[in-house]
Amino acid sequence: MSEDKQYNEYILRLISKLKTGEATQDEIKEIDRWYDQPHSLKKYSDGLSQFEKAAAKQRIFQNILLRIKDEHRSSPKRTLGTWVRYGSVAAILLVVMSIGLYHLLPKSDQPVPSNEKVSFTVQPGGHNATLTLANGRQILLNNVKDGVLANQGNTVVTKSGNNQVSYNTGATPSNKVEYNKMSTLSGGEYQLTLSDGTKVWLNAASDIIYPTSFVGNERVVKVAGEAYFEVAHNASKPFKVISNGQTVEVLGTHFNINSYINEPQMKTTLLQGSVKIVANGKNKILKPGQQALVSHSDLTVTNVDAEEAVAWKEGYFEFTDADIETVMRELARWYDVDVIFEGKVPAELFTGRVSKYLNLNQVLNLIKSPKIHISTNGRRIMIKG
Repeated sequence: MSEDKQYNEYILRLISKLKTGEATQDEIKEIDRWYDQPHSLKKYSDGLSQFEKAAAKQRIFQNILLRIKDEHRSSPKRTLGTWVRYGSVAAILLVVMSIGLYHLLPKSDQPVPSNEKVSFTVQPGGHNATLTLANGRQILLNNVKDGVLANQGNTVVTKSGNNQVSYNTGATPSNKVEYNKMSTLSGGEYQLTLSDGTKVWLNAASDIIYPTSFVGNERVVKVAGEAYFEVAHNASKPFKVISNGQTVEVLGTHFNINSYINEPQMKTTLLQGSVKIVANGKNKILKPGQQALVSHSDLTVTNVDAEEAVAWKEGYFEFTDADIETVMRELARWYDVDVIFEGKVPAELFTGRVSKYLNLNQVLNLIKSPKIHISTNGRRIMIKG
């Protein structure tokens, strides 16, 4: 066996280990070096389908090797393949792995029409928020330096270098209740540590109102939009989140609330601990891995993949059998764009992950297919089937 062939088989074994999560850091670096070799793309383009070659050619400027698992061709579902990015080169493998970027790919034999292009670039959102103090003063957090932002009673408000605002109360907290508000616009997100140590991640187009220090027998905050909570345990002082007619009651736990008014249901997803949901005159106790769904007149509980609900906090969009309208609502909030559907809404469904830190051009190019046509005008996106 030639030395070149032995090396290629060695690389294949490393890729197999990478797929199962067993590759060491040194082995990943070796794959990295192999992907940097120009001949690697040519060798692995052999045997691709017509669609795969067309898609690979379309993305050749990114040095991407495209592999699509050919199954369920009669289904309208579209799946997210896996990008594993090493330096300037990416490879799409056949299994979902826990590292790298994820990439939308259609289950279709037909290449994406070449005459349909996205003509502008919108960058992804970032760490942007506004803090409103009790006296009405507003602080644009991305425009101020790290350090003390304000003193409110016995509470010091500080901005740290990890794009986070923290509240620290002295040994003798004030009996006066003062409220602050953190707000993100579309395209913004931020982190917050409340005076009791509870950590909050605020998603785009969201608000949270909270006291500078918790006084009395309970801790109460109000949320509009989406937020993830890691609540500091305090058995003698329950923590409550009020959101759009729903109340979530906890002692110490990790959960996510999605209460955007343009979503058909409000969703509360539990990752750890236990919470009580009160809405529409009903109440339910959630266990980890369960999600409460609140509509105009109902409250139901279902089992879900809880990690999907907090993928946004980890830098991803993640969907399971989501229709195009659901996908575009989430993209609109993050990229701060308007979406208009023209005519019949395409019926395709999407499952998988895609990085939030791709620019909008990249994401829209991934969504396009022979059945989904996209055109743009400034920050307006038009979609038709």
